[in-house]
Amino acid sequence: MALQWTQDIDDMFTTTWSNRKTEAIEQAYKATPFWFWLKEKGRIEELSGGTRIEVPVEYGKNDTATWLSKGGTVPLTENQLMTMTYEDWKYVSVTLMRFGIEDQQNKGPNKIIDYTARKTARAEEALDTEFERVFFATGTGDNEPNGLINLVSATPTTGTVHGINRATAGYEWWRNLQKSSTGVTSVALIPDMRNCLNTMSLYTKINLKDIFLLTTQTIYEAYEDELLEYKVIQNSTLGDASFEHQVYKGRPMMWAEGETEGYMHFINPRYLYCVIDPGYFMDMTEWKPIPDQVNDRVAQIVCTIQMIVTRPISQLVMTGIVVG
Repeated sequence: MALQWTQDIDDMFTTTWSNRKTEAIEQAYKATPFWFWLKEKGRIEELSGGTRIEVPVEYGKNDTATWLSKGGTVPLTENQLMTMTYEDWKYVSVTLMRFGIEDQQNKGPNKIIDYTARKTARAEEALDTEFERVFFATGTGDNEPNGLINLVSATPTTGTVHGINRATAGYEWWRNLQKSSTGVTSVALIPDMRNCLNTMSLYTKINLKDIFLLTTQTIYEAYEDELLEYKVIQNSTLGDASFEHQVYKGRPMMWAEGETEGYMHFINPRYLYCVIDPGYFMDMTEWKPIPDQVNDRVAQIVCTIQMIVTRPISQLVMTGIVVG
């Protein structure tokens, strides 16, 4: 009888998560402004299977434009504009644990529904928190995906991204842009932001409209203070997400808890995106008995993901911003 009850609860958890999975994925996309804006711009790409991820690398330019006179000829050489590199999948799981005593104490329709909902909600929140952390991390943690700190680096002449060494001579196209703040926010923040956007335009041209800005809460509020002085503040909520944004030259500016102190990232989502395997994303494993523990069981919710940049020179980070 106890075994049947345990299996009944297994089925209840499986059904609860199956019904919740789509909503959990949508909530994950809304949990951090960085991931939300990538989703809004269609930059959460789905890739099923494969031992590794192909990364199309864009570099160089077409220099065959030629002014002609009568009878003039044009160059027929093809510029090398793209190449290919590779990246590994990364996997994250969160564990759901059940104790036989808890199963027994939560008998009854209402209690078991609440029991399963609480357990799955806590697991979902743990994943959301971890995504927020790794998106702004260095990508060097054990088995962790790339993060903004290594993809759009404060030291872009060092380090390796997708197997390509940025320090190599001739690989300047594989280095993101970086600017150091020129003064405290009350004096230099807005001029520095203007300079950053103008610098990016040298490398992105018509692809500037989707750029978004990410920074810390203190810098975000300092920017808001500067706008208040000019009575031009523009605050609104991004879609149905739970966070507000401000606008800089028509582009959303948001703050994220995981952003590095003193940083402001200018992200061009055309060349930076997340890849997930939809068949292994927010999927729940079967419940398994824990050896040597009576009626205690464990399952995991698993996600397969990686962060990709295909043209680092189209991304920028401003560092050393001091509020004052």
